[in-house]
Amino acid sequence: MKLLSPTLPAQLEVVDDALTLFAADDSIGDVSLEHQTLTGFTSKSVTLRDSLVVKSDLSSMICERFDIFNCQFTAVNFAATKLPNSSWRVVAVHGARCSGLQVSNSTLRNVVFKDSKLDMVNFRFSKLENVRFEDCMMDDVDFYNAQLKNVTFVNCQINNITFASARMKSVDLSASHIELIKGAGSLKGAIISYDQLMQLAPYFAAEAGIKVA
Repeated sequence: MKLLSPTLPAQLEVVDDALTLFAADDSIGDVSLEHQTLTGFTSKSVTLRDSLVVKSDLSSMICERFDIFNCQFTAVNFAATKLPNSSWRVVAVHGARCSGLQVSNSTLRNVVFKDSKLDMVNFRFSKLENVRFEDCMMDDVDFYNAQLKNVTFVNCQINNITFASARMKSVDLSASHIELIKGAGSLKGAIISYDQLMQLAPYFAAEAGIKVA
């Protein structure tokens, strides 16, 4: 699977007061945000394109529709951020804290999460296509009723993940360690390793109503 990666403009406008910028404009582009704070910012709709966000605090943000295109997020805090109905297109997220991030009913295409912590993250009812999770810590991540196509999990530590009612095509879990999986019956279209099959067998049996004596 080949992912599109963000290609940022050669010159970006350095923003010193992101909160004022986001409050004044719902369409933002060609900017560099570094060591900025948007904690608790609330908006109906924001578009962010062709931009770089570094070591900034976006925790507890609430945006009913956040459209992100061709952006790089590095060492960003997304803790308890609510971005339902959002659109992520050609986005790289590196070294981020995503504890409690809510992105239900969203669309993610050509997105990479790398070296990030994803715990209690909600992808319910979302559509993911060409998405890669790499070297991530994942715990209580919920893909209930999500659609996943060309999604890979590489060298991730997955402690608890839910795929109940999910629909999959070319989803590769084989290169990650999985402790607990819910909705194992929805793994049709997924790739797992032999070792994972042996480890996950009890969950398959439980969902099929099989008692192992």
